[in-house]
Formats: sequence, C-alpha cells, structure tokens
Amino acid sequence: MGIIIKKMLSPGFFCFTGFLMSAICSSVAWSQNTKGPALEEIVVTAQMRDESAQSIPIAIGTYNKKFIDQVGANSLSEMESAIPNINFGAGDRNTRGEIAIRGIGDYSRNIGTNARVAVYIDGVLTGRSSSFDQSLLDVAHVEVLRGPQGTLAGANAVAGAINIITQKPDDSVNAELLINTGNYDLHSLTGKINLPISADLFASLLIGTTQQDGYVSNITLDRDLQGVNRDVAKLKFRYVGVESLTLDIGFDYLKDDDKSTNAEALANGSFNGFTLASEPFVVAHNADEFEQRELKGVTIGASYETPENFRWTSITGIRTNEFSELSEEDYSPLDVAISLFDEESDQFSQEFRLVSPKGERGDYVFGVYFLEQDISTQRSAITGAIFRPAPNKSVQTPATSELQSASLYLHGNYYFTQKWSMTSGLRYMHEAKNIDYSSIDTTGLFINASHINDQKTFNKLLPKFGVNFQFSPNVLFYTSIARGYKSGGWNADFITTLENFQFDPEYAINYEVGAKSLFFDKRLTVNVAGFVTKFDDFQVFQFVPTESSGTVLSLTNAGKVTTQGVELDINVLLTDHLSVSFNTAYTQAKFDEFKSGGGLGVDYDNNYLPYAPEHSYFVAIDYSRPIFRQAEIYGHIDYGYTGDYFSNPNNTQANTIPNYFSANARLGINIDTHWDIALWVKNITDETNLRQSSVSFLGVRRGLYNPPRTYGLAINYAFK
Repeated sequence: MGIIIKKMLSPGFFCFTGFLMSAICSSVAWSQNTKGPALEEIVVTAQMRDESAQSIPIAIGTYNKKFIDQVGANSLSEMESAIPNINFGAGDRNTRGEIAIRGIGDYSRNIGTNARVAVYIDGVLTGRSSSFDQSLLDVAHVEVLRGPQGTLAGANAVAGAINIITQKPDDSVNAELLINTGNYDLHSLTGKINLPISADLFASLLIGTTQQDGYVSNITLDRDLQGVNRDVAKLKFRYVGVESLTLDIGFDYLKDDDKSTNAEALANGSFNGFTLASEPFVVAHNADEFEQRELKGVTIGASYETPENFRWTSITGIRTNEFSELSEEDYSPLDVAISLFDEESDQFSQEFRLVSPKGERGDYVFGVYFLEQDISTQRSAITGAIFRPAPNKSVQTPATSELQSASLYLHGNYYFTQKWSMTSGLRYMHEAKNIDYSSIDTTGLFINASHINDQKTFNKLLPKFGVNFQFSPNVLFYTSIARGYKSGGWNADFITTLENFQFDPEYAINYEVGAKSLFFDKRLTVNVAGFVTKFDDFQVFQFVPTESSGTVLSLTNAGKVTTQGVELDINVLLTDHLSVSFNTAYTQAKFDEFKSGGGLGVDYDNNYLPYAPEHSYFVAIDYSRPIFRQAEIYGHIDYGYTGDYFSNPNNTQANTIPNYFSANARLGINIDTHWDIALWVKNITDETNLRQSSVSFLGVRRGLYNPPRTYGLAINYAFK
C-alpha cells in the first residue's frame, strides 16, 4: 500500500488534486453554517436493504438518472469514462460484454467459463457476459460495487458487481416521448407511459428503437460497420392491494441487429488488408460481418413487511440470452477465414431473504439463493478457397453445459457503541457443473474429439469481516477483509489439445480501508478507498505463439496476481446552480507469478494485467439556472482520462494501448416541466484513440478505435 500512496502523491497528482480541493473548499466555505440545497441522497440496495450510499462500508459508485442522462449514456458501456477504475475492454461488440474493475476482468468467451463481474437488473443476475451491456432508458440509478462481492453476490463477482435499478410503476398518470437525432443518420424514438389501472394496481410500458449508420467503412463490400439497430421494450406491473405486501412483475426485451467488425488491420502481415485500408475507421474485409443478440427476461418480486418491521423478499428471475456474430479472421479482402460465434442460454433464479429492522445493537440479512443455467453453442470457423494448407475446410465446436448453484448467506452489522461497529457475513455455496464438448476439424489445425463429457462440483465458503468507526454523523471510516471466488470450468473453444481443457477455480482475498464523508450541510462528499487484492490460480485467456503455425488460444490458471490502489470520489454543490463531480484512481494490477505464460520457459512474472490502466480520472461540471418563469437552462461538460495499458499479458509494444481522453457536453432548456430540449456532443475534439490491439490466431496485428465525434438534438416531452 505504501507504493500506491507514493504514486498517488506524485507531484503532478498532488498539485492537481490539491488545486481542486482548494477550489472546492474555498467555494463552499461561505455556506458552512448556511442551510440551503444539498446533494441528492441516493438510496442503494448493495447490502440487501435500502440505505444511503454514504452510510455503508463498501466502495460503491452511485449514478442517478439525472447524471446518466447528462453524460448521454444510453447503455451501460457508455458509462465507462464516468466510473472510476472500470474498463470495458476491447469495446468492439455488445455481445462481448467485457468488464474490468480495479484491473480485474474478462468475459465469458465460451460456454465453459464465466466472467468476473456480476451484473444484476432489479436483483436478478443477467447471466452471460453477452447480456451485460444493458439499456439504461428506464434506469433509476446504477450501483457499481468495486472489489470481491462473494458474501452477498456469490460466485463470479470476484472483481465486483453492478446493480441496475429501474423505475417502478406508481399511482400517477404520466407519459414521455423522447426523440433523438444526430450525425451518422441517428434516429431514436422512445415512448414511456405510466397508468394506474385501479386503486392498487399500476402499470408502465416503455418502447424504444434506435438506428444509426456505422462509422467504419468497409471498402470491399461498400458498407458501413459499427452502426446501431436496437429495439427495447419493457412492461411492468406493481400491485399494492394487500396490506404490507408489494408485488412487482416485469417483462423486458432487447434486440440488437448490427453490421459490425471485431477489429481492423493495424499493420502489414501475410495479407494485404492494411495496405488497402491503413487509415482508422476503414477496412477491406470480404466477410459479411454482423452481430445479433436477443435478451428476454421476466422478473417477479414480492416484498412483505411484518408488524415487527421485518421484511420478507422473494425475487424470481427467468432469462433467455441469445447471440450470434460473424467475424473476419484475416482482416483483408481475401477469402482466407471467417468465424461464427453463437450462444444460447436459459436461466432460472430464485432468491428468498429476510431483512431485520435496524436495531440499536445490530441488524442482519439472511438469504437462500438458487440458480440454474443451460447453455449451448454451435460455433465454427471456416477457411476460404485460398487458405493454406487446408482450403474450404472448417472446425466446429458444438457444446452444451449446465450449471446448478445453491447458496445460503448471512450478513449483518453489530454495534458495539454509537461509534464502533462490526460488519460480517458468510456465504456457503454449492455448484454442480457439467459439459458435453465436441471438436470436428477438417483443417488439420485443431483437435478432433467427440462428446467429451465432464462434471465438476464445488463447495465454497465466502466470508467477509470488517470494523467501522463512525467518527461523526457524517464521517465514516471502515476496514474489511473479504473472499472472492470464480468457479473452474473448461476451455470449450478452438483448441489443439485437451491437455489444458480443464482449469481450476480462482480465489481472491481483498483487504480494504476507506472513508466516506459529508461536509458543508451535505453539499460536499469526499469518499476514498485503498485496497490490496491477492489472487491465487488466476485464470487467463490469451493467444500463445506456436512453432507450427500462428497462435493458439489458451485458458490457464496463471498463478498469483496482486491488484492494489487508491480511489478518490468527490461531489460538490459549489452554488445553488453549479456542481462538480470528480473521481480518480491509481491501480497497479500485476502478475506476481505466471510461469511459461508465453510458452515453455517464457515467464510473465511482474507483467501487467490486460485492460488495467494505472491512472484514470473523470471530472464533470453541471450548471443550471432559471431564465424566466417555469423555464431553466442547463449545461454539462465532462472530461475523462485513461492512462496507457496493455491488451495482452505479454506486455509487448504491439499490444500497448496509449493513454487517451474524451470530452462530452450537453446544453439544454427545461420549459414548464414538460419540455426538455438539448444539444449534445460526444468526443468533442474528435480524438482517434486505440482501444484494443492484439494479434489474431493467423498472426495478423489488429485493433479497434473509439467512436469519432457524434452530435445531435434530443427532445423530450413529458405529460404529467
């Protein structure tokens, strides 16, 4: 931790944060003893009960609907720059769903593995990583919990968890119509309506559609890539006809059908795609690339409060996630190779929990959780007519897998005094997994194997313990130790051997200290967290060079990893009309031990983890002021910076992502609480930043850039 603090207190960082804090304190000092507007309190459910985000001993980022609208985030991935210590990986396709928190992340590339971040919608696990990038059209707020969340979130939340809380129907009559238009022929239309069907039954409906042309030009097929073609629908009911009982039923649907690529050539190689299309946002691909996904879900929630203020909750989730994508593999106009990835998952989850009332001495949450998943795939890769040494051949890897998971958990707080308390929890988890995998290869490059059947069972205890000190009513200090876990599985992919087909679970121990504080009549929040997380048997996906041909995909238990750092989050209401948000993080995520990571005898000890920048920060300024009766103008501008990082564990220059920044702005007017008209722009300075760089299995250096400048007009009419 000492090394991290020294880095955080480097001259440049110290001067910048010192200047910022000085400006904030001098601006709000006049209001120290003056009552007035305060920062909005966000109530979160991170500990399975409704609590103020400032009162819980967890490193959590909270983002309400107003903030999300101001940054113009229509989906979770568009929140990236505004969330400290988070990275959405390659950022190429919605179906990938890669998320890294505190330098730790990945995605479920094949059906034999899981991601390290858990994403929930209204308490229901979304499932596979292809479902992570959810629409935020009806969001109430988003909670980002950083670090292992095993006690309350279970397996595969070893890097963190994200809770998306949506708006619920109520007894009011209101409707909204949102029209968004912009460059690249953007057309978006969203309609919402909320109606009381009776005195105790309410309903809401949201329907939205978005189309936008792509910003990457494929000169071979004369078409644009990286566009948007998305439809969203949500229908919800709330019933309050029984005393102390609330029943919520929700149906959600999302469909993407886009022409998109996973990368473009970055250098000359065996094929001439880069020679023909060397500029960013231009490719020369012969493959008719696309991505499609369809997400469907049903959520049934029931909450009953007893006369003694205990709360019983039941959450039932049924979800189906499907995706398919076709990708160019040689990144050229030649008929060399393409791949077709697909996956379908059906999921059922059920949770029951009992939440005690808050007492003078303590409180607790007791829960039971069950999850069942069925996953299948028919993925394949096909060689073209000019592929050598096997033209017009293919490899297919059909597979199915099943998961059954059951957990018991107990989490609570014990108050020794008004100032000192203890937080502790324990989760017992049982997982049973099985797979049926085949590899049908006619190229001669991969294995031939038929119906490889295997089963695995895991029984794990995931504890958490912490001590908290309430220094004053608005200042909390906390410490914690928590265990995280990611289940083992199988590398059900295009592989050349079954030698490393199975891999073991990975484990994490997280040590954390932090402080949360409110100042100046709740006009300033300052939250800081320091952490050290140790991983054993860390699982790594990578392409490893081979002597025979190109590279081969490997998924192995790398050994030991340490991620450590400091996070600072500041929000301040400078005046009644002006507010500033600032967050920054320093993170060092490295392999302590990764023997033969680059092949036999080539170690990656002390190398950085992929998608783990050391430095990042974000600052946003919001201004609003009435200009005449029932009209208000507002403005928003933000700036996000991400330091350089690597996209592969080998840490070579070819896999280096240079540091980059992005600035966005919004200027609008609210009229009579009905009209909201705004001009917006993303990537104001039209930066062309590399987001991903890697080498394909055919040895082609490839990558992807962030979107160019986009701008438009948003008109929102609300009937109340």
